[in-house]
Amino acid sequence: MNDEPLLRVDRLSVAYRLGTGMLGGRRKVAAVQDVSFEIPKGATFGLVGESGSGKSTTGRAILRLLQPSGGRIVFDGRDVTAFGRRTPLSYRRDVQVVFQDPLSSLNPKQTVRTTIGQTIRRHRKLGGRELRREVDETLDMVGLSSFHGDRLPHELSGGQRQRVAIARAVAVRPKLIVCDEPVSALDVSTQGQVINLLTDLQRTLGVSYLFIAHDLDVVRHVSTTIGVMYLGRLVETGPADEVCTAPVHPYTRMLLDSALVPDPVEQAERRARRRALGRGGEPPSPLAPPPGCAFHTRCRWASEVCGAEVPQMTSTGPARRAACHHAGDPAMTG
Repeated sequence: MNDEPLLRVDRLSVAYRLGTGMLGGRRKVAAVQDVSFEIPKGATFGLVGESGSGKSTTGRAILRLLQPSGGRIVFDGRDVTAFGRRTPLSYRRDVQVVFQDPLSSLNPKQTVRTTIGQTIRRHRKLGGRELRREVDETLDMVGLSSFHGDRLPHELSGGQRQRVAIARAVAVRPKLIVCDEPVSALDVSTQGQVINLLTDLQRTLGVSYLFIAHDLDVVRHVSTTIGVMYLGRLVETGPADEVCTAPVHPYTRMLLDSALVPDPVEQAERRARRRALGRGGEPPSPLAPPPGCAFHTRCRWASEVCGAEVPQMTSTGPARRAACHHAGDPAMTG
C-alpha cells in the first residue's frame, strides 16, 4: 500500500459547453482528453505547455473547481470523482492551490495575518495566542517576518505576495499543492527565490506538487517528472532531466528551443534549431482541432498517418512515454 501514488489521474477528460450552435443545442469543446499521470508522495509532477494546452484545466479539475466529463481522479486512495456535488472539508484541507496572481487571489481588504489565520482556524480549529503563534511560524517558514502579518496585500511586493499565498497553502499542512503558474508573473531573480522556497518546503513538510507552467526550463528545476501537454492531450512524459535533455516528441523540442536564455550564442543555436523543426506558427484552435495528431500541422516530420490517426501514449524507454507516430525515428532525435 505504501507504493500507491498520492494522486492518480486516469484518462481524465474535461469538456466546456459553449453557446448555442447554428443547428441548436450547445457545443462542447474538449479542453482535456484522456490525460493520465501519477504523483508519488513527496514528489513534483511538472505539467507544461502553451496557453490553451489544457494544463490549468487539469489542475482545476483536481481542485474540483471544474467537473470532469470522463476518467477518474484518485487521491490518497479516495475516488475524488465519486464525491458528488459536495467536496469533503478534508479534501479541501489536503489539496491546496497557489495561483499565478496573488493580488487577485488574496482579499485586498484583509491583512496577511487575517488571511492566513482564517485558513488555519477553518481547518485546524486553533484560536487566540495559539493561532497567532501559528501564523507567525508560518510566515517565518516562507521567509517573511511577523510584521508582514499586519500588512495589506497592496503594501507588499509581488514576491512577498506570492510568499503569502504559499503560506496560506502550507498553513494547513496539505498533502498536495497545485501550483498554477506560480512564478510566471515574477521577475527572474524572484522566480528563483520562490522556486527554492517551494523546494525547501517540500523537503521540510513532505508535500507533493502539481507544478503547472509554460516554461520547460522553470519546470525542470522543481520537478521530479514532467508531462508535456498539447491541445488537451499529454504528448510526452518522463523524468525531468531526461525530457529536457533528450526530448522524444517534436513539440517538446520546440518548447525547449523557444525558451529565452541569457547566453546570445546559445540563444542563436536554439533559434536555428527551432527554424529547422519546420512549420512552427500558432497552435490550432481547440474549437477546431486538426484530425489525427493535433501537432501535425506544425511538425516537420508529419506524414500521412499523422493527419489520419491520433497517436497513443506508448513506452519509448524506461519511465518514458510519448504520443507520436515517429517517436522511434533517429532523425527526430538527431
